[in-house]
Amino acid sequence: MRTTTQPLAVLKFAKTRHGAPVLSVTRRDGTVVWQKQSAFFPVHDLTHYAIETTLGLRQAFWGMMADGWEFGDFGTPWPRGPMPNLADAMLAEVSTGWFDNFGSSFDDDAEGAAELNAHLATYSAQHGLAPPRTVTADEFGRIRRLRDELAARWYALGPRESLELPFAVE
Repeated sequence: MRTTTQPLAVLKFAKTRHGAPVLSVTRRDGTVVWQKQSAFFPVHDLTHYAIETTLGLRQAFWGMMADGWEFGDFGTPWPRGPMPNLADAMLAEVSTGWFDNFGSSFDDDAEGAAELNAHLATYSAQHGLAPPRTVTADEFGRIRRLRDELAARWYALGPRESLELPFAVE
């Protein structure tokens, strides 16, 4: 008999009646956290989703949110203390920032992966961190395509519509 497991969290990207973005996270335990967002953040957060689900990063942004972190826990004074897995979190955050700026510039997945990996290595060296794992050309392409699909779905939403995504990285 096959059983289905509830995702760690369900992410709901919604637009208010005036079109303003609102994000809610419903955790497996039923708790909900939400935030009003500026126009920049939905695609940024969808990029996090594409990266973290494609690379299986359980303890990056969405995994920590699923584990009970709040939006305000990410930043000074870091009320929750250090991130449980800095390698996952750094890989996700730095990659997301890179995709925000350059991800749409690459149609060649091998070239894009090489540029992203070079950026990650430089960032790690500048901050005294161990270099993260390499993102393959296949992974880069899957991230890029998922990010583009989710961004298109987001932009196609009208007022009072939403996009729900399961976060199920275990």
